[in-house]
Amino acid sequence: MKTLIFALLATAQTLWAQPNFSPVAQALKQANTSLLAAYWDEQVELTIAEKDGFYPPTQASEQLGQFFKQNKPTDCQVLHNGTSKDKSSHYYISTLSAGGRKFRVYVLFKQKNEKYLIQEMRIEAD
Repeated sequence: MKTLIFALLATAQTLWAQPNFSPVAQALKQANTSLLAAYWDEQVELTIAEKDGFYPPTQASEQLGQFFKQNKPTDCQVLHNGTSKDKSSHYYISTLSAGGRKFRVYVLFKQKNEKYLIQEMRIEAD
């Protein structure tokens, strides 16, 4: 009986588990594109101000690195997060303080092979 209860709890946790947004927010705060690279999907839709496109992980990191060179981050606070109806994707919205300005950051994660990967990231002036 204990085994059955444990199995049900483990299954429920897997079904309702959300990605841990903290490492991504921390990587943004630290301008750590190497850490973010571990979360990129095979193609990432990246929007920074008026520039947007679909990039492979290395180019997405390069684009973000250029942004960080011009806007040194000092803080990143997650404001809100949510889940799609089918529970296959999660997002969070944060405020990034960088270069004396504030930016709104939207990050969309999709689950692939038991791991949540970044499909989309938008950084817009707040």
